[in-house]
Amino acid sequence: MESRVTTKTTCRIASDVDLLSRTQLAEVVKHLDAYGSKHAIDFVTPEEPESLKLLRANPTSPERMAVLMSMLLDGECDALVLDAAMLSAKLPTGLTIGALTSRITPYDALISNDDAILDELKENATLVTSSMRREAQLRYYRPDLKIVRMQGSIDSILQKVKNAKVDCAVVAAADVERLSKQDHVAELLTNSVCVPCAGQGALAVLIRSSEEQFRDTVQSINDPSTHGMLRAEWSFLEHLEVDPAAPVAVLASIEGKALELEGMVAYPDGSEKIQCMVKGTIGNEEDLGRTLALELLDSGGREVIDEFRLSS
Repeated sequence: MESRVTTKTTCRIASDVDLLSRTQLAEVVKHLDAYGSKHAIDFVTPEEPESLKLLRANPTSPERMAVLMSMLLDGECDALVLDAAMLSAKLPTGLTIGALTSRITPYDALISNDDAILDELKENATLVTSSMRREAQLRYYRPDLKIVRMQGSIDSILQKVKNAKVDCAVVAAADVERLSKQDHVAELLTNSVCVPCAGQGALAVLIRSSEEQFRDTVQSINDPSTHGMLRAEWSFLEHLEVDPAAPVAVLASIEGKALELEGMVAYPDGSEKIQCMVKGTIGNEEDLGRTLALELLDSGGREVIDEFRLSS
């Protein structure tokens, strides 16, 4: 009788080229190894196209994400690891999420000189952050702060604080944690101060929709709770129909079978912030996102978003 030899499909998994992205990739591969993936895994570093090199100054820009996703669509790799916070509510046609890793700390973190917390910062302190979402909420909470928007690596931001070029910075706590820089954190910012962006704290493994064999490769590390939370958060964004750069934020949390979703929209100058919360049950994530979006819009968020669109 002729014997049949079963061979493993090799999955070429990649990420962006910066230190944080490579650390995120290593985390995903470590989890895959721990769960005993059904298929062989190969690290690949696709050749960085010129279009990507030009976007190095802004590593989290939608334009850079689009170039990375096109590399996956073009077959330069079979799976792409991205920070879930970088994803929009809808993926490009031809791509799907193969797995979402278990979410770590989703909040924003304050890094400051002398470990001062936000309420202890001197008047008119200079604060660096990379997003309008954070800037708007921090201006609302501390109108006196001098906020500077800056793109760059976690190390470059830490260095600016350490060298006293700025007084403090606000970054994603998960990024600091993954780079083992937690000792620099003075305070985790609660939702009452700064609601994080959708997906923050989780990693997404994207695959091509037409190649289900690679879903089999990565699905062992998919975390159902994280998937549920992010479905609710992305549903909220989808029903708001906002630009990814808009000062909008949302965070879901699960306790038992209960799902809580808190969302926020603010004027970029921090003059007004509208924040709402809804509660539901697991299994109704999309409906809960829609409910929160409608409640926020009816509470004054529609005017804020319309004005943002006009000014963009």
